[in-house]
Amino acid sequence: MSLWRRLKERLGGAAADGGAPADARGGAGPGGADVGGSAHPARAERPQAHARASREGGSDEIARLRSSGTREGPSTDEVIAVLRRARGTLREAEAVAHLVAAMEERVLPDPIRVACADLLAARGDEHGALAVLEGAASRERGGASRAQPVSSTEGLVLAADLYASLGQLPRAVGAIERVLVREIGAPGARERHQRWRAALGADRPAAVARLDDATVVAPSAGKSPFRLLREVARGGAGAVYEAEDEVLGRRIGFKVYHGRGGDRAHLTREVRLAAALGGPGVVRVFDADPEEGWIALEWIARGSVRDVLRAGDAAALAPIARWARPLARALARIHERGYVHADVKPANVLLRNLGEPVLTDFGLARPRGAPSAGGSPGYVSPERLAGRASDPRDDIYGFGRVLEDVLVYLEPLGGEGLAPWKELSLLCLGPDEDRPPDGAALVRAAR
Repeated sequence: MSLWRRLKERLGGAAADGGAPADARGGAGPGGADVGGSAHPARAERPQAHARASREGGSDEIARLRSSGTREGPSTDEVIAVLRRARGTLREAEAVAHLVAAMEERVLPDPIRVACADLLAARGDEHGALAVLEGAASRERGGASRAQPVSSTEGLVLAADLYASLGQLPRAVGAIERVLVREIGAPGARERHQRWRAALGADRPAAVARLDDATVVAPSAGKSPFRLLREVARGGAGAVYEAEDEVLGRRIGFKVYHGRGGDRAHLTREVRLAAALGGPGVVRVFDADPEEGWIALEWIARGSVRDVLRAGDAAALAPIARWARPLARALARIHERGYVHADVKPANVLLRNLGEPVLTDFGLARPRGAPSAGGSPGYVSPERLAGRASDPRDDIYGFGRVLEDVLVYLEPLGGEGLAPWKELSLLCLGPDEDRPPDGAALVRAAR
């Protein structure tokens, strides 16, 4: 029996169909005890308590929760208010059961699902709370109401806490890192992240950027044929500058590794892999010097998706299909060649133009099945955090996070055509078994 069905039974399946909940009718309650016999006089009074609530109108407002998410149903604020009034009373289970039934038929707003999950967690039903947050009913039924895990900050924090309490620390870290990328000051998020990362142990692949040492390059320094103009980006592996090739008279991107020659093997592998995978959707490499620790790349003036978002120009990324579909095709090419990029994030998606994204930074790329190494906080899949070898589904997770980051900026602006991309983002971020298995499947899902 599925988790969602067990949840309905624990709450009292008849309540979801318009009847009274099992723990109010007699028979077996959530704990399996007889709630209608003389051995439990306090519980035997529940039918009378429900009758009194009904006379006061409480029954009507709780039954109305069954129509949540419809035009005729209660508003989000009304639903949350009803749940607050029912909390800790004999009507609590019935209220949740009606919402569970509503979620089987339609997607309810995140605030309702978070409030419902919080109530279930308070009842000690952590698995049921996660089923609500992860959209278990939608996954079971399929169709137009596909699984849509919550994506709000409040929902992600609650999900992270539930994962941690159930011992699923990789999923807890993955959820809280999504919060930190979006809202670094979210109350308690950094403390949770530090505690759970420590509990994962040193033997896990670190979901942190590589050491961000100080890298300062003066325009006249270094044995290179390029004149450095300005620093444009800085990451775990090195710093990137806008530079000029004075011989050919063209601009380039000049990446300097923090190790300045100490990363020779790493740099060599990165540039060779980028060259081997060269083609649509992959940044062009012009030159490299492993001894001096630098790479010369094509210069992309518009910068990355992250640069566009930080510049307050998110509207330029609509329609999403213009750049997201070519990005999916780039991942499909990489996966077809047997590799995993392993660091798909907004900063590594450059835009030659708004319809031509290119992936850069192949420093973490690995053959499929090879051990993973490092990653960027907030963009590493829970499965990879748990120690799984390199898998294309890790890139699919990163693709979903890129979409999520863009949607956070675009949704407040309104506009049409965002819903399918939000659904795809949540699919990519959802359970591993539901995620597109590779870039080719992602391309089909993005049509």
